[in-house]
Amino acid sequence: MGLLKRISFQKKLLIMVAIPVAVLGIVIGTLSYQKAEGVVKQSQKRVLSDGVNRVDISINLKARQINSFMQVMSSSIQIKQLIEWHVVHPRSDIQGFDTAELELFCANTWDSFSEINDVSILLGQRIAYTNADQAESSPDAALLGTLYQTARQYVGKVNWSNLTEGLYKRQGEGSPNHLLIYEGIRNGAGETIGLVILEVDPRAFGGAMLTKQKILEYQTTFLIDRNGSLIYSDNSISPERMQRIFDLYQSGKRKATLSFGGVEYYFCSQYNGLTGWSTFTVIPEKGLFPAAGSLRRYIAVLVSFSVVLTSSFLVLLSWAITKPLARLTNSMKEVQDKNFQLQLENDRGDEIGELTDSFNFMVNRINILVNQVYQERLAQKNAELEALQAQINPHFLYNTLDSINWMLIDRGERDISAIVVALGKLMQYSMDTNTSMATLAEEYRNIKDYLMIQKNRLEDQLEFRLELEGSLESFRVPKLILQPLVENAIIHGSKGKDRVRWVEVCTARAGSLVQVRVLDNGQGMTEAQLDRYRQMLKNDPAIGGNIGVRNVARRLQLHFNGQCSFEVESKEGEGTAVTMAFTVPAEWEESL
Repeated sequence: MGLLKRISFQKKLLIMVAIPVAVLGIVIGTLSYQKAEGVVKQSQKRVLSDGVNRVDISINLKARQINSFMQVMSSSIQIKQLIEWHVVHPRSDIQGFDTAELELFCANTWDSFSEINDVSILLGQRIAYTNADQAESSPDAALLGTLYQTARQYVGKVNWSNLTEGLYKRQGEGSPNHLLIYEGIRNGAGETIGLVILEVDPRAFGGAMLTKQKILEYQTTFLIDRNGSLIYSDNSISPERMQRIFDLYQSGKRKATLSFGGVEYYFCSQYNGLTGWSTFTVIPEKGLFPAAGSLRRYIAVLVSFSVVLTSSFLVLLSWAITKPLARLTNSMKEVQDKNFQLQLENDRGDEIGELTDSFNFMVNRINILVNQVYQERLAQKNAELEALQAQINPHFLYNTLDSINWMLIDRGERDISAIVVALGKLMQYSMDTNTSMATLAEEYRNIKDYLMIQKNRLEDQLEFRLELEGSLESFRVPKLILQPLVENAIIHGSKGKDRVRWVEVCTARAGSLVQVRVLDNGQGMTEAQLDRYRQMLKNDPAIGGNIGVRNVARRLQLHFNGQCSFEVESKEGEGTAVTMAFTVPAEWEESL
């Protein structure tokens, strides 16, 4: 803050506006980028999910088509003829059966499916028909046993296998790279006596399903079987990363983000109920928003341009403000050099124009006031002389009372001397205009002098009691707040000659309040008079009279900022009690 006080207004304007504008631009740019990134990524994730769903739909269509053809084939006339021949010749060599019609039927049925490499029909372990080149091989007995077991378990259902090494052991093959689609052949008794087996090329099948579904540049989509073995992938993917994705999938997460090799990846998946396979698509997080870098650069350029443009406007604005202010500053320096005739031309209608008009008015007013100074000084001197003259009579009276007092002492009139001394002190206390405040001890001394004078006048018709708590003697209050109340109590006291007038003044501390109570045994007041008296203490202008008491209430309200109260209790024929209460100031508490 100290630095801001020492730099020019123009620089302050630039600092206090350009910096917030820059910060606001950066914040808005950052939030806009984050919002755009979130929207784009969410949209791309939906696109990926839709792509996986489309792959699953394609697999379903292909699988249903193949399943339909399989069921047509297993119930075809050619298969029934094969079953009838097997019933008649259960132990004969299968080559005794004429397979010409069966071969033609299979060719017409499966040649349209480019994904199917081989078609095989088996009765037990014997091959009734196959278009596979198996001259050097025979069906894998273990695999065939598994296929028969599954076919018997799911009667009438087309089954899709996981990746296998194939039905036939071929030279040079040793890894799972075949898919089998098979259905059982049943005799009249419903027993599964054979199999129709299609051997599918996973690359051809997966390629047909996935190739047309790739949308994003860094996207990888792949198919895996029930065991987690890769059927086909449209991009290379490491086994470790694929295993991580499959583990998350097995744990129940169909869509998730994972970190691999320091890179964040997002994947989504879809399970196919016909084949038991699962389709996955995976992409690096940055691949969801490939235009992020260009968008960041665009926002940075836009924010920078906005800050530069705003700063340029601020420079022009500050120049338009500071130039007339500089003219005013120079003109004020001329006025300091006592050029009170200076007037500035003004053709502006804005706030600076109003400031210029005010400056011209101020200089003109100063010029008038300077010309009046001499006359005002003379008037001031005349006022001082009049004030000194006004003090002559009170001082003369006080000095005269002092002379009378000494004359009475010389003559031995001690009682009358005491009254004259009390009257002199009363006058001296009232005439002291150096301060408007007094301590409660001083107020009590003044009241005592006043009551002594009144007691001498009323002789034995007046009694009084003054009580002041010692800790409150130095408490300061406005001067002459007790005398009007005591005077009021004496004036309205009992008029009967056989009744002694009694006045009591008590001051005490009550918590955070100082309470001053003035009591008398006078005539008291009626309910109407009491209500009028209370209204007067509230400074109601409609209530006239008793100026002294009204002034006491008003001065106490002003001195204590309204933190004071007045209570009046009175009964007709019994007397009146006035209680003043005001809050003890904190600074007076601390000084004790």
